[in-house]
Amino acid sequence: MAIKKYRTFVLLVFLGLVNLQFECNKKIGCAENVYSFELDIKAYPDKDSINVGDTIWLEVNSPTTLKDFRSGSMVDYSGAKNLGTAIGIAELISVNVTNTEGNSFFKYNIVTGTELPRSDSNRFREFNFAEVNQKYQFKLALIPLKKGIFKLFISNAANVYRKNDGCTKAGFGISFKDTDQHFYFNEVSFPGIILSGQNGVYLFKVK
Repeated sequence: MAIKKYRTFVLLVFLGLVNLQFECNKKIGCAENVYSFELDIKAYPDKDSINVGDTIWLEVNSPTTLKDFRSGSMVDYSGAKNLGTAIGIAELISVNVTNTEGNSFFKYNIVTGTELPRSDSNRFREFNFAEVNQKYQFKLALIPLKKGIFKLFISNAANVYRKNDGCTKAGFGISFKDTDQHFYFNEVSFPGIILSGQNGVYLFKVK
């Protein structure tokens, strides 16, 4: 039962994020994704527990020339108009109990990048990255307002197009790197289910 509910929860989050990117980033009448890139995101300070009022930083600092995983070649993909991510936070409460509107328990301060307006911001906060000195950059402060154990999801970016080319599109996989993702906290709500390979997930405790 726990496994079934866990899979259902993850599927709903995944579908929500995919739908988000499709609705926000699609360009009608153009080709499918031509390029496939990877971007790294880092969370710090890399602690499994922080206090209410402390800050978790999320940061992207990537060159605009990236390796295309389809061809293996390096591609200058500067000038992206809609490159960004969506963030969702679920509160893990007890066995089989989660609150998927955990964004409301955090204050968001954007330092580098732009937040896009959404009517469902309790569930998803959406951001575009900035382009600075031939790098895609993003820096966001998350400040917890209540105690709990939380599971943060970041979305990939689909159908990313450039300002001077609205039809050549790219997909960006966005994954945590050089970050301990504290997967063991997942057992608060899903005992016995050990996460692995969840590159866009970060778990932490607020004391």
